[in-house]
Amino acid sequence: MKILIPVDPEIPVPPIHYGGIERLVDGLAAEYTRMGHEVFLLAHKDSTQQDVKQRFAWKNQASRGFRNTLQNAFTLLQVYRKVKPDVIHSFARLMYLYPTMFSSRVPFLMTYERFISPKSTALASILGGRRMHFTAAADHMLNHLHSFKHKFTPIYNFTLSNYFIPSDAVPKEHIVFLGRIEDIKGTKECIDVALATNNKLIIAGNIQPGHEQYFEQHIKPHLQNPLIEYVGPVNDEQKLFYLQRAKAFLFPIKWEEPFGIVMAEAMACGTPVIGFNRGSVPEVVKHGQTGFVVENVDEMIAAFALIENIDRKTVRLDCENRFSLEKIAAQYLDLLKKLIG
Repeated sequence: MKILIPVDPEIPVPPIHYGGIERLVDGLAAEYTRMGHEVFLLAHKDSTQQDVKQRFAWKNQASRGFRNTLQNAFTLLQVYRKVKPDVIHSFARLMYLYPTMFSSRVPFLMTYERFISPKSTALASILGGRRMHFTAAADHMLNHLHSFKHKFTPIYNFTLSNYFIPSDAVPKEHIVFLGRIEDIKGTKECIDVALATNNKLIIAGNIQPGHEQYFEQHIKPHLQNPLIEYVGPVNDEQKLFYLQRAKAFLFPIKWEEPFGIVMAEAMACGTPVIGFNRGSVPEVVKHGQTGFVVENVDEMIAAFALIENIDRKTVRLDCENRFSLEKIAAQYLDLLKKLIG
């Protein structure tokens, strides 16, 4: 297949720093190519993805605004006419697809990693007809959809399970929180669990603008306690170090987060996950097998007392079977082939 992948123009592929969707696109482009397909990438001008057959740059490096949207939409049309792909697998704004949709018969797969607008997807479904299909990062993202829910296929995000691997050679000496330091991520709740269970807690993540007060009030006062350590933002090497040594990964999420890739990264290291029953947690964590799905801090504390009952080899195997790049890319390719057919 010839596959054209547009991705929003703000962040290069692969990302230099943060960029969840861009990491996803980077991995899928590499795997599609490895499996014998021709991949063309339309992304930020500084993208360096090496596996694709050809890279193209958006005219504007911003998504918002009528002028940016219009010019980028016609950039996609120009690239389509040059490449003539069999299918477009889009991670960019839905609006960018319309000129190409009206000017061609190519099928589209639109992948959502964020909230799905019922109105915009309904319009695209009507205009695109059978050529238009959607995926979501987890099944719970479809709960608010009705009329066109049948045009969505849940496909999870992948983790680099060849990089995030278990290590039996290192001690399991702490519990871990990885993510943005803010209330909806439950950083303070992780501190409560650490103090209640007398366990060392590693807090890794960035403090985004607007959340400094949360850090100052709820996190910083506890850093004088030797059980609580804040290590700041981490790269993949540091993340691997902390996850391999973790007794458990805590995910006390307080909002309907679409996926939560850090859970899959922890599982790839064989580390059990204890998460609140929100967002994708009940889909990712198999209660009692790969971790525990709980409702509150008290249940999280009680679940931690049972963490030794979780077989870390089972956790790792489940990640390989459900969240490896090879498995996820194969699911996307099967869907793309059906669209072409």
